Amino acid sequence: MAIFQSERGAGSMNSTRNIMALIETLLADGGELGVRELGMRTGIPKSTVQRFLSGMEENGWVAQDKRTQGYRIGYKLLGQSNGWALRLALVNQSQELLKTLCNQTGQSVSLCTLDGFSGLGVAASLPEDAPALAGRRAKLFDLHAGAAGKALLAFAPEPLQKYIVYSEPKSYTAATITGSKELLAEIDKIREKRYAVSVEELVPETAEAAVPILNPDGTVLAVLAIGGAKDSVAPQFEALRHVLQKAAARLQKSILDS
Repeated sequence: MAIFQSERGAGSMNSTRNIMALIETLLADGGELGVRELGMRTGIPKSTVQRFLSGMEENGWVAQDKRTQGYRIGYKLLGQSNGWALRLALVNQSQELLKTLCNQTGQSVSLCTLDGFSGLGVAASLPEDAPALAGRRAKLFDLHAGAAGKALLAFAPEPLQKYIVYSEPKSYTAATITGSKELLAEIDKIREKRYAVSVEELVPETAEAAVPILNPDGTVLAVLAIGGAKDSVAPQFEALRHVLQKAAARLQKSILDS
């Protein structure tokens, strides 16, 4: 890391302690903190806090909101913090967006991430007459069935992809893709279009559309999905694609500060 390059011996140890103090403070807060507040909470001089934060931002460890000037945990640490900090940040930054999409489309909107060998719903906004998909899909779900799961799978690490594809995936309905050749072809299509759809793959009479939200290195950060009754969602797949991709870009920028 660049901010370590001129540090040696005791100075390097002090730098490490200061950086860890800043990281721990940001993780504990879960939101954004300014340079002054970070200095007060950690006891580190303001000028030193600013210097470290600049180097940490360059390396993706923290991200700064240019509007508020506040700092929050960056994508590299979010991805390495066993998932809880990532999920907290996703939930905190997606709530208003999910509500807006729900009101705009009249459908259930969800935000999902990888959790081991499964997908995990971390946030959702449901209309009053919540469609069957939102009501019946488990919080933890398989990656091969449904648009949200397939979008996560398509941008998951290759070892996880192969494990899912060749592990005899469960068939939920007649439309569930279980063959390895067909599932690999579906993954290729989703990666090319950065968009996934499903009709009755997980729950009968439902349909879903989903787009990935990617880290700068191309790995999946999360998936944004809209689902509901087949007859109301499937005919709007192309329109929902544009709605989702626009919303995903906004959320990606908010999370990664890109």
